[in-house]
Amino acid sequence: MLFDLDTLFFTTIFTSAVAGGLLLLTWLQSRDVEALALWGAGFLLGAAGLGMIVARGTIPDFWSIILGNAVLALGYGVGWLGVRRFEGRRLSFAAAAAGAVVWLAACQVPAVVERPVARAAVMAAILMTYTLLNAWEFYRARSAGLMSRWPLIAILLGHAAIFLLRVPLAATLTDADTRHAWFVVFSLEAMLAAFCGAYLLGSLARERVVMDHKNASLIDPLTGVANRRAFFEQGERLLRRVLHGRRPAAVLVFDLDRFKVVNDSFGHPAGDQVLVTFCEIATAALRPGDLFARIGGEEFACLLPNAGRHGAVQVAERVRERLSVTPVTAGETSITATVSIGAAVSEGWSQDLAQLVTAADEALYTAKRNGRDRVEIAAPRLALARTTFA
Repeated sequence: MLFDLDTLFFTTIFTSAVAGGLLLLTWLQSRDVEALALWGAGFLLGAAGLGMIVARGTIPDFWSIILGNAVLALGYGVGWLGVRRFEGRRLSFAAAAAGAVVWLAACQVPAVVERPVARAAVMAAILMTYTLLNAWEFYRARSAGLMSRWPLIAILLGHAAIFLLRVPLAATLTDADTRHAWFVVFSLEAMLAAFCGAYLLGSLARERVVMDHKNASLIDPLTGVANRRAFFEQGERLLRRVLHGRRPAAVLVFDLDRFKVVNDSFGHPAGDQVLVTFCEIATAALRPGDLFARIGGEEFACLLPNAGRHGAVQVAERVRERLSVTPVTAGETSITATVSIGAAVSEGWSQDLAQLVTAADEALYTAKRNGRDRVEIAAPRLALARTTFA
């Protein structure tokens, strides 16, 4: 024989165990990604279960057939828990153990436990179900990015197809050489799935860490909205797209009135609550697609694509009015806050984001001078020459 089955089975078990160990080691180095620990435990349980199954004849059938397959099913269930954890979904340890429970229950049926084909069908169904659930969990979170999920989904679907193939083959193959050849195929596929799966899971975790760090650098930690850097990086691209389509855009600059008095009178925790409440009101009042950010201490900005003068004033007034009638509760203190707003509109003129913000900022100071809690719009003279787009 070209391949010795005992060697292949040992190599498959070893590959799965090494994959689990490497995932656990990666988790120890990056404990923020708890899914790595569950994936590592899943691979190790799978290796242990497979080892017990392969040891049939050396250990009692109860340990090999019944408990070995139960441990293997539990390993797949724990791996599915890892995917759920990674995608931020609710964990169900009962569902993770359900495969092992179903297997143990099936072993109480003589027609199953006494027939190899029936045992193969039950286990194939259990393992295929967990494998397809993993693929579905990764697919349904596709909008989150992370390119490693796509080859991982392909591997999972291929792995599930192999389980589906095993049942009819187990029932029809009678020739020893043909069975040997298919055992070789199954073993090589299991090794490939373990090796590539572990690598891609680790890669997926690294992508998530990088993305989280990048997002953290673009998010204001107090309010949860975009920060100044994110506003100008994302806003420049958004503004160029809007102006390239010869559509107007507007920038609003908000400044909370007498915010220093709030801090001095009620304390900084109260001031923080005012900032958080304002962001909640503003984001709820803005339109889908508007870019809102905190660009200073109590100063905020919003880019409104496809908004002319009337639309900009309408949005600004909506935010201003909602804040003025919303009491901010900070402990036992109730604070009524107001905001002054400056607006600048491109109306098809050549202006980059910084120019629009400067114009809106000048209009904001006009609103402050004119009594606060009001909206002022920049005069058209602040617009510059038209831009020609290629």
